[in-house]
Amino acid sequence: MLLCWRRLAVLAGVMAGLCSAGNVRAEPIDLMRATCADFVAMNGNDRSQISLWLAGYFAGGAQRPMLDIEKIAAAPEALAELCAKAPQAPLIGAETRAVFIPTPAP
Repeated sequence: MLLCWRRLAVLAGVMAGLCSAGNVRAEPIDLMRATCADFVAMNGNDRSQISLWLAGYFAGGAQRPMLDIEKIAAAPEALAELCAKAPQAPLIGAETRAVFIPTPAP
């Protein structure tokens, strides 16, 4: 349990660093309605923050206590490539989830 809290503290530190690294958006973003086009229109710092949030969202939904930091760091570019192909795809969907958590083999 202590290890879980340490990971949570590290993740909180990463989020704090991302938030202080550049512009912090003043307006809220409804990620349940956001599309890939919205993601592509964001600046690099916002893409990194959203990618980190998505990683936690998808890991929590899959009940996976581990986050792959290298995958999260590569996610903004991977999401941008995916979103260029399907700009109207929802930002929270199976396609974007696969960037963070591979789809299980049948």
